[in-house]
Amino acid sequence: MNENRDLRSRLVVGQKRDGRREFNEDAVRELVTLCLRPGVSIARAAMDHDVNPNQLRRWIARYQPQILHGSREPDPMVVDGVSIDIPAPPVKDSAKANTLPAFVPVVPAPLPPSMASTPIPSMTLALHVRLPNGVELSFDDAGVEVITTIIQLLGRLPCSGLTKA
Repeated sequence: MNENRDLRSRLVVGQKRDGRREFNEDAVRELVTLCLRPGVSIARAAMDHDVNPNQLRRWIARYQPQILHGSREPDPMVVDGVSIDIPAPPVKDSAKANTLPAFVPVVPAPLPPSMASTPIPSMTLALHVRLPNGVELSFDDAGVEVITTIIQLLGRLPCSGLTKA
């Protein structure tokens, strides 16, 4: 608990004219590192350190890639907390050339000939609907596409007997 008080006291370094607080970047990183531990509640950490939980979540989104990768400078491949996949330039060092890239495309394997000739059974569903006006609809052995279309159409109907079309 003593370390939490120390971090809380180091977190705020000043106040702007409009009343907003200025925060120490190293203390913010330390707080984000604390929040990335398993089982730590971000809301509780925000309350303990007198920080708005939304602000703490923004800091986590900003500093999480840097903390997990161990770099201190901002990652140019991350924009607003979203990683952008850009192919890396070819590596000339033979020791680094043997390592796998961080992004590996996944390509589905072709089906074996025995499975390719066997038709895949389609799912059939049954639906029974009773509308407020007494009309009943029953669909037996309908495909997923048909049931989906019917449910979408039923969702567009007025839901009250008082509603006039």
